[in-house]
Amino acid sequence: MPPLLRPLPLPLWLQGVVEALVTALISLLIVLIPTLLVWVTGGFHRPRIDDVLQVGGTLWLVQHAVPVTVTTTLPSAAEPSLVGTAWLVPWGLTLVPLALSWRAGRRLARASYRDQAWQAFAGAVAAYALVGLTVALLPAHGELTVSPWAGTLLPALLFTGAALAGARREAGTWAHLIGVDLTERIARRSQYERWAGTYAWSVVRAAVVALVSLAGLCALLVAGRLVGEWTAVVHLYQEVGAGTLGGTMLTLLHVGYLPTFTAWAAAWTAGPGFSVGSDSLYSAFGATASAAPALPVFAALPAPGQPWHPVFVLVPVLAGAVAGWWLLREGENHLDDWLDARFPNRAASLALSTLALSVLLGLVAALLALLPLALTNGTLGVGTLTQIGSNVGAVAAALAGWLALGCAVGYLAALALQDRPWEGARARAGTAARRGAAGGASAVRDRALATGARVRSAGEGLLVRGRRAGQDGWAAARARMPRRGSRAVTPQDAPTPSGSGSSAAPSAGEAPASGQAAAAGEAPARPAAPADAGRRTPRSRPRPRRALD
Repeated sequence: MPPLLRPLPLPLWLQGVVEALVTALISLLIVLIPTLLVWVTGGFHRPRIDDVLQVGGTLWLVQHAVPVTVTTTLPSAAEPSLVGTAWLVPWGLTLVPLALSWRAGRRLARASYRDQAWQAFAGAVAAYALVGLTVALLPAHGELTVSPWAGTLLPALLFTGAALAGARREAGTWAHLIGVDLTERIARRSQYERWAGTYAWSVVRAAVVALVSLAGLCALLVAGRLVGEWTAVVHLYQEVGAGTLGGTMLTLLHVGYLPTFTAWAAAWTAGPGFSVGSDSLYSAFGATASAAPALPVFAALPAPGQPWHPVFVLVPVLAGAVAGWWLLREGENHLDDWLDARFPNRAASLALSTLALSVLLGLVAALLALLPLALTNGTLGVGTLTQIGSNVGAVAAALAGWLALGCAVGYLAALALQDRPWEGARARAGTAARRGAAGGASAVRDRALATGARVRSAGEGLLVRGRRAGQDGWAAARARMPRRGSRAVTPQDAPTPSGSGSSAAPSAGEAPASGQAAAAGEAPARPAAPADAGRRTPRSRPRPRRALD
């Protein structure tokens, strides 16, 4: 490709702007296209398309938890209009822009170097906030209005949270994303601090397990109630008369409110209950019904005055039991080990550790439940519908108690299913050691005997091979030794004639012994080595000089 046609790399902030604009555009189209279809089929009493676009933009802001001011005209009343604030977020539909923002965060993290992701996120958040401000400032006709500050900040906040989650998922660690290595900082702590942190983190995760279990059980309750009241729900659909497309959009709206209905079901099982209007209350211990909005799903509200409804308080207890069982399986109850090492009575240490664990889990779960309960409350801003939802503080306190009770029951029940459940950590270790010593003695003896037999067999084999090697070496040494009579005769070894003291020299006709051996075809003998040939002469050491007087 020619150099002039090669694409230039975009700065990180500009890449963030592009990703944010793409995310906002896709989420806007997902809302605007069904709104235009409803307008085309005559579902809106608005002849102008700009009004429809303004309604679609308002619905997009509602997806991002932005409150909307609704002005209702009342020509026959003393006051010409009613003004109220509507805020009831369909969190199920909010998952669409959150998922797109999470994808954008992953792409930005993939395009950024270490410690430079903030540049891409700064551009992305600014662009998304600008889109929210533009939608909030769309021309309105007095019925639906949005605060520019809320339209700017709340979409940017949701985008930032989801994008950071996606970037963290892509980077793997915060060190690769922001340059802060939390693992290294934790590793520098002492062992007791790490144990305490591990225990606290296990309690937090167990609280999350309890809340997730509670949400799943309450969702099953909502589904069962809808199935049981399906006839009433369908009848209300027919009374609304929204048509095929309008009924489909209404069903999507119900799907968006399923997280809200699940939170209301949790409040109902906990005891304090929830309300749809200031003069209504729905609880497992009693209910007071009142007029509700014309949504078909409200036909499945709990019926008042059923004597068997208090049984449903076991739902949060069951969720707490699941968390207690999970925590025992996780094996991070360091407080129980610490108390067992200091209390001789195992029953007392187990009771104290279980009580502390249950109370801590209930408190943490209550704190974590505050935000979902608050986000599922709302208002429609008209008449008694200014109060919709649950009493957050009362429901959180009730959930803390029920979940703590369930955690204690689940933890002790899971402990009872184990082998020798009332033993502490030291007793369990000692019992395991004794069992291993008693049960494995015969196996150890058999292994020792087998090992000894193998060693004895190997030793005998080595001994036989050593004997054979010694015999072969001795035979080879004897073969290399000179034979008798083949030794060379020297003047000192020459025979001396009897009666003569001097040695007789061989005659000229005689040959030396070596010559004879050579003539006989034998190998010549080696010359005799001197007597002191094998003796090593010690190295002489210089004497130290004596100092002159």
